[in-house]
This record gives sequence, structure tokens and C-alpha cells, in this order.
Amino acid sequence: MAASSDPARPRGDPDLKGRLGEKISVLFRIEGDPDHPYSEVVGLLQRVAVSESGARTLAVCRRDGSVVEVAETDVIRLKFVPIRSGGPFRAPSSWRID
Repeated sequence: MAASSDPARPRGDPDLKGRLGEKISVLFRIEGDPDHPYSEVVGLLQRVAVSESGARTLAVCRRDGSVVEVAETDVIRLKFVPIRSGGPFRAPSSWRID
């Protein structure tokens, strides 16, 4: 993500909402385990929420259907993953309605 002059959004991308539904990989800080201070989530960008104070939260839907919410201020690295070539988009099995 491009750097921003706003310290509240050090890696802010002004148009993440325009990228909803794209596959994303997010490395982010976590608290409570000094031996493992980071985690990563890979999935589809489902939602970008903005609080009253302007802080953004990214909701990433994993293949199993679980959703991980990450505060943008905790993001270390964010990368959009290109959809593999040679085939159509496959929705996760957890999205199917039986």
C-alpha cells in the first residue's frame, strides 16, 4: 500500500472499498504473545468499516467462511493476490447456500 502523510493511516489506501471481493493477504500485529507478535490472514476483502474517529477496520473472509477483522493501524503488510489464471473465480464452499 502507498504511504500516507496521515499518521493515523501510515499505509492507508484511499480506495480499499473499490477492491471489495478481491483476494488479499494481510500481515498484522497482535498482542498478548511476545513470542508470536504477528499473524497473517489470507482471503477475500469483505468489508472496510470506518469508525466515527476515522479509523478503518478490514474484514477478510477466509476460505472456511470465518471472518477476521484487522484494524488498519495494526497492518504491517497488505498485498492483493492475483486470481490464478486459466480458470474462473471459485467462491469458497462456505458461501454456498444449501
